[in-house]
Parts: sequence; structure tokens; C-alpha cells
Amino acid sequence: MRESNLARSILRALQQRGGFWFKVHGHPGQRRGIPDIIGCYKGRFIGLELKVPGRRDKVTELQKQVLEEVSRAGGIGQVITSKEEALRILDEVDSR
Repeated sequence: MRESNLARSILRALQQRGGFWFKVHGHPGQRRGIPDIIGCYKGRFIGLELKVPGRRDKVTELQKQVLEEVSRAGGIGQVITSKEEALRILDEVDSR
């Protein structure tokens, strides 16, 4: 599966659950390491770095640092490989 197909699938699933979501398309003027999907769900900022299944280990140090910054700021920053993982994150927000 290509990452672009994965992103579309995950974005559709997230949008069906509600909240505000968008796919980040990097460009030279943007800060490096920004997660692939950014959203706000029930007041929580969420940054999701997408990796195709079996490639989770390809997260760069910069991407890890940005996800950690998101988490330290009170948001949720995670690496995911499927829409099921994305929806589990929303389930965790719902259960709080």
C-alpha cells in the first residue's frame, strides 16, 4: 500500500468521526518534521505521522522530536500504520 492511499483512507475515517482534520503537504517554507495528518478532536490537538505497514521503523529523528513536542504541549503525537490505529486514538479521547 502506498502512503498516499493510506492517508486518504485514514483521513476519510477520521472525518467520519468528526472533528477538524487535514493532510499536510510539505513545502520548502514549512517547518520540517510536521506530522502527515493534523487534527483537533473534542478539544485535543492530534498529529499523526503515517507509515505504511512494516515501515514504522522509518520514522526520522526529526519526526520523533516533533511528535514528542506535540505530546509535551498536551496534544497527541503518534506514528500510525492503519486507520484502525487512528480510530483507537479517538476512542481513547472519547473514554476520558
